[in-house]
Amino acid sequence: MLVTASPTSMLSTQDELLWRRFTAVLATVPAALDERLRDVTGLNHHQFSILAMLASRPDRTLQMANVAKATDSSLSRLSHTVTKLEAAGLVTRRTCDHDRRASWAVLTDQGLAVVADASDKYDALKREVLVDRVPEQVRPQLTALLTALLPDAVAEQCTEFDADLTR
Repeated sequence: MLVTASPTSMLSTQDELLWRRFTAVLATVPAALDERLRDVTGLNHHQFSILAMLASRPDRTLQMANVAKATDSSLSRLSHTVTKLEAAGLVTRRTCDHDRRASWAVLTDQGLAVVADASDKYDALKREVLVDRVPEQVRPQLTALLTALLPDAVAEQCTEFDADLTR
């Protein structure tokens, strides 16, 4: 049976199906990632993403405001998360020399070890959840589409972080 959009909907049936699949992805994939990553690292996906982002930086350091943008987090949520990572010895904070209101997140040696120890398992998880489910020939278009869905500031930040992959 073909489901049609409600008579008062401004969306076509196809547009409504697109929306439903998008919300299904939002509702299920993050929880699955959190659960699987917690099994591997003891950290949720947001926490591990912060560590992995810092590990990708040459000096393992990034201004907190930029971490917040790249992870689409409020500074409050990021600060709370970094406090937990600090307590675990995985990250430290350093005050910015030229702007006392700003601070830097710095990945510790212990944090780097967590990322290094989990990298193969994390890559396998990325393959299982997304990469292997997307035909290779459409991956560039899907990447472009996902980038287009991001808020402009986050897309720009991602592009900056992706420089290590596109050089």
